Amino acid sequence: MSALVTAGIAVRDAIAALRRRDPNAHAFYLYDLDALSARAERFRAAFAAAPALFVYAMKANGLPAILECLRDHGIGADAGSLGELELAATAGIDAARTVLNGNGRTREEAEWAVRRGIHSVNADHIAELDLLESAARTAGRTLRVALRINPGIETPGHAYVATGHDDAKFGVAPAEAMEAFAARARWPHLDLGGLHVHVGSQVHDPAPLVAAGERALEWTREARARGATISWINLGGGFGVPARGAPEFPLETHASALAGLFTQARASGAFEGTLVFEPGRWLVAPIGMLLAEVLWVKHRDGRRFVILGAGMNDFLRPALYGARHPIVAVEPRASTMEPATVVGPVCESGDVFESGASLPPLERGDWLAFLDTGAYGWAMSSNYNGRGRLAEVVARGGALSLAREAETPATLRASVTALPLE
Repeated sequence: MSALVTAGIAVRDAIAALRRRDPNAHAFYLYDLDALSARAERFRAAFAAAPALFVYAMKANGLPAILECLRDHGIGADAGSLGELELAATAGIDAARTVLNGNGRTREEAEWAVRRGIHSVNADHIAELDLLESAARTAGRTLRVALRINPGIETPGHAYVATGHDDAKFGVAPAEAMEAFAARARWPHLDLGGLHVHVGSQVHDPAPLVAAGERALEWTREARARGATISWINLGGGFGVPARGAPEFPLETHASALAGLFTQARASGAFEGTLVFEPGRWLVAPIGMLLAEVLWVKHRDGRRFVILGAGMNDFLRPALYGARHPIVAVEPRASTMEPATVVGPVCESGDVFESGASLPPLERGDWLAFLDTGAYGWAMSSNYNGRGRLAEVVARGGALSLAREAETPATLRASVTALPLE
């Protein structure tokens, strides 16, 4: 059994480097930016046959070091809030390569989008168009807008990551969208020229994604019949990351199928515009790991509990989705693997990462790694139980960098005020 390595660096050396800076670090996130570069180039190459804009779904992981790496590979930003818009801009991502998503649009977001001249806003409902029109009219500018249409496509997996079915909160009905395209003169400061379709996350079978593309082309034809020209189709993301050892999402095969579909559409004159893709998890999940120190090993009635320095506030997916990630020892002892219940220190019964994990003998001070945690790990963390969020470390070209400092009790105290409001 060999010690764990990432980006050509022994993980134990990354732990030692962080502990020299912060002796109290009991857990942190580690990302391989060399692997991220390779995945970015693979994604771009897969969809090279069609004119396309690639925008990274920042909600997966908004660490500036990750944004800057993707920027260098020509990938823009898919932002879901004013904060993410600002993060993208600070990372040097061109506004023309930025898309704004979300179903609760605010005036501040609309004004930012207009002022900076972003690529487009994905409008989630018709009333939002009035808000966007007001912001664009006040600024004396035109804002590009795509209507997010709920395609009524079911996807397998957890209900929380399915977004395209009839009960999902996202998008407008197709008929409602067609009425808006026909009435686009109501919003003279909007270029209402796009369609947005996203069926969900963690999609392993590309069939629902291809079906979404087919429906988008049908709606494009219908919009044209109503006098509206669709200049871009945003097909979202959703490309799944499988469990270790399972077949990976057939990215190149899927891209080829879409290329064939849209090549035919262009040949027939049905669609001559640009495609937009919003990859998130597929890009960053495999490049990250959560490292956690073993605080205690407890035995009770024949069961082994491994208590870690990371909890559900640091990595929520197991508690929220029932997600399971490979858990491995950073420096495994050569011995028989035995079952263990791996838990965190948070005062919640739900703070369980896995029951029945197969692990070697462990002692206090050992470290475990949760693999494929580059997406929706730190991004979904919180200060629950008064716990500071973890440090983030990046590895690139054989070198380590601290990309984000850990929060401390002093950090949390500093945010407390007693300002009077009148």
